[in-house]
Amino acid sequence: MTTFFTKKAYLEGFKSIFEEAEKRASEDLKVYLNTQIQQLETLVSQICQENFWEIFPEILGIDAKMRLLTDLLNFDNFLDVKEILRIVESDYLTYFKELCGYDRSKEPNHSMIFNVV
Repeated sequence: MTTFFTKKAYLEGFKSIFEEAEKRASEDLKVYLNTQIQQLETLVSQICQENFWEIFPEILGIDAKMRLLTDLLNFDNFLDVKEILRIVESDYLTYFKELCGYDRSKEPNHSMIFNVV
């Protein structure tokens, strides 16, 4: 895993999504990606000590959406872009929970990583 300390380095890790959006010429996918990136930029510019606990869960949510999108684009033979985006929006809240091996019905350990909005 690559460690990143800048927005540019973070987004570089999602290069495959941007390439896939170009390859598919999917306007829905391009709009979705641009919306997530703009929202991320807005949240990062607003974050401070007073609002960290409100904004950080939203940043985690964007990260979960980007990861899910990357994972689901590998199943493009079975799913179209609209279905992939629908799944991303319905599943991103539990992405980290499932990634850590928790069942959706079980309560995870107390951690910031599971506090996704």
